[in-house]
Amino acid sequence: MIHADANLMNGVQYGTLILDRLGRILSCGAPAEKIFGASQVRLVGRWISEFIGGLFLAGNSPSYNTRYLVYLCADGEWRKFEARDADGQAFEVELNLSRVMTEEQEMFLLNLRRPEGDTRP
Repeated sequence: MIHADANLMNGVQYGTLILDRLGRILSCGAPAEKIFGASQVRLVGRWISEFIGGLFLAGNSPSYNTRYLVYLCADGEWRKFEARDADGQAFEVELNLSRVMTEEQEMFLLNLRRPEGDTRP
């Protein structure tokens, strides 16, 4: 599994999650744990849509979710979304996706950033 190192630059928290092709969290580093206020044990296996609203549309098929993740990887841009931490507190987050292909599976590297001290409800 891939793990990210702790990152804090210019007052912005950075974290990384590894997603499977359907949007389930496979792995995360300590910075992502801090951003979402949950341990890796609580994050791994859950759908990223539980933490980042608007990433997928409700009721869509798994194949649509995969295609949408691939689409978000295409231009390398950072996009804003509303997220929720483990306690249900909302905050703004920006994310950037990269597609990773191995012999066994397709995965997505989700980089996210959140301004330090952003505690908006």
